[in-house]
Amino acid sequence: MFLKKLVLKNFKCLSDFEISFEDKASSNRKWTLILGENGTGKSNLLKAIALITCGSNALGEIVGNTDSWITLQQPNCSITAWLTTKKGEEREISLKIKRGDTLTNLISNNLEDLHLIDGAIENAERNYFVVAYGASRRLANDSFASSSQANSFGNRSGNIRNLFDGGATLNPLTSWVLDLDYRAGESGLAVIKEALNGFLPGVTFHAIDKNKKQVIFQTIDGLVPLEQLSDGYQNMAAWIGDLLYRITETFKDRKNPLHARGLLLIDEIDLHLHPKWQRNLYDFISDKLPNFQVIATTHSPLTAQQAGEGELFALKRNTKQRVELIPFIGSPKTLLVNQLLMSPMFGLTTDESTEVEVAKQQYASLKVKGRGLTIPEQKQLSKVKEKLAQELPQRNTQLVSDPEMELLQRIEQNLNAQQA
Repeated sequence: MFLKKLVLKNFKCLSDFEISFEDKASSNRKWTLILGENGTGKSNLLKAIALITCGSNALGEIVGNTDSWITLQQPNCSITAWLTTKKGEEREISLKIKRGDTLTNLISNNLEDLHLIDGAIENAERNYFVVAYGASRRLANDSFASSSQANSFGNRSGNIRNLFDGGATLNPLTSWVLDLDYRAGESGLAVIKEALNGFLPGVTFHAIDKNKKQVIFQTIDGLVPLEQLSDGYQNMAAWIGDLLYRITETFKDRKNPLHARGLLLIDEIDLHLHPKWQRNLYDFISDKLPNFQVIATTHSPLTAQQAGEGELFALKRNTKQRVELIPFIGSPKTLLVNQLLMSPMFGLTTDESTEVEVAKQQYASLKVKGRGLTIPEQKQLSKVKEKLAQELPQRNTQLVSDPEMELLQRIEQNLNAQQA
């Protein structure tokens, strides 16, 4: 299954929202990256997709208070999705939630649409395979004791629970890798080793210490167990390990389970990652999961810069405070990071520090007074000029052409002459 289109009506802050997941060639887009300030509904968009694709059993475990999904002062909300099957057949499904609905009412009112997903799931649990992660994803402190907690829900609800519950622990990497080694031996670990070596830059899977029950990695500092890697590595290993577990368990009859089809939803995809890793994560996931459709949110210009043409979008509020979807025109890869930050996608007006920006504003407001400056203001202007001379960022290339620079210098000279 791939997601083709999504329409939301009165769903949380997304009151009238539509997004297509097709590219210019009318094919399903592999990647969709969503930007947006806090409060514009990025996480809600992912949750809507998870709710409409999870099936009735998982829906019952995930949905919670039905009223919480409906826009304030509205009687109901709806999620409508268009899906494309492996055979290229299109399916339309819808989930409608009425204010005051009990879980029983919710299921009974949507039986016809839920039947499509439920029927596919009954044939094979891996049909319409969806995995989702929220911004609060963590490696359990006790990797073995918490394994049962991570598996305490059904497969489909367990696959998406972390997106809805920040306290939900993930399947501990150490415990299931040890279990996989016990069940399948070296051949069973081959895919996992290769995947982990790619997902964790600078760190390679070394071996399993069965006596100490540890997964050992080769690092620049030598052999280190997973639990002693840096927080950044551990947080990366938390959701990557859980993802690999869910894919390999669901598609364990496949020679290469990572080549299966599925939908990955992940909030703040680059969470806890160093900028160097952020620049490579897009390629890592594309390489290791070549047949997955990925829909992710980010705040990072470094991650956004890796998106292909037609893959980057921003959620922004219009003058009526309604959230709209703004597509990035062109390819983000053609822009420098500071150019991307000052594009409509991020909306920054400058790439300089706030201190320099404030100093420039002070300079402009004082300079415009010309000869009308008071003595204290003249002193303040001198201090601001001195501050800018010391702290103004040095750029490798000029931001204006030589003729424009000469014109600006003449204007500056004339202004100074008028004040003399």
